[in-house]
Amino acid sequence: MAERRGRAFVEQRRRTILNILAEEGRVGVAALAERLGVSQLTLRRDLSELEARGQVARRYGEASLAGATEGEERPGGGAPFEAEKAAIARAAAELVSEHELLFINTSSTALALVPHITAHGVTVVTNSALAHELPIPPNGMILVTGGEIRPPRGVLSGEFALANVRSVSATTCFVGCEGISTVTGITSTTQQEATVNSLMVERSDRMVILADSSKLGVAAGFTYAPLDRVSLLITDTGATDEDVEILLEAGIHEIRRVAP
Repeated sequence: MAERRGRAFVEQRRRTILNILAEEGRVGVAALAERLGVSQLTLRRDLSELEARGQVARRYGEASLAGATEGEERPGGGAPFEAEKAAIARAAAELVSEHELLFINTSSTALALVPHITAHGVTVVTNSALAHELPIPPNGMILVTGGEIRPPRGVLSGEFALANVRSVSATTCFVGCEGISTVTGITSTTQQEATVNSLMVERSDRMVILADSSKLGVAAGFTYAPLDRVSLLITDTGATDEDVEILLEAGIHEIRRVAP
């Protein structure tokens, strides 16, 4: 079982590498290893295997998709997992009940659920400085935590944001992440963002993670919740039966897979 589990998460990590390269083009090996929370030796093994499959090209300490050129667009256009993220957001919005008080973090997938909320009287509390671009739920409102703005995603963090989060008791927090690992739990790429996410989780009755399948098996550096705190993970059908089994055994209470 342990060996099978290890193989599954290695393949998930390799799919994540391909996803990152498709989105960003050429990426340095050191930066990529740090982002994935693995050693450079482990990453080089992954890249060697992907190179042997004809999927990745390496040059001067960097990696890119095989055959990719600078500025080349992803086939079909759009960001990687765009359709999957949209389906996940729609499924999450169906869980929202009337007059709920929600935390939503700065995850693009989590924020994407707001336009699909049909329940009345819902209050959304978010630490996204981009909240002004979101439609207000029917007869509801959107509250912004305030705080220090961290570009480019408009993350609001710091003590001002934390003080406002502490004053709220939410029914549900809908949060995205950079990685879900059986070793490190639910992770974010920055300490400041992880701190706010962690407090949102603490101040909520229920935690729902919205994460496409590329995030499974990835450790992104800063843990903000253990797996057994996750009431529900909504992901896409790229998550295999084996992935689901592993994550349920590790503590996640329920997993729902949605098709794009």
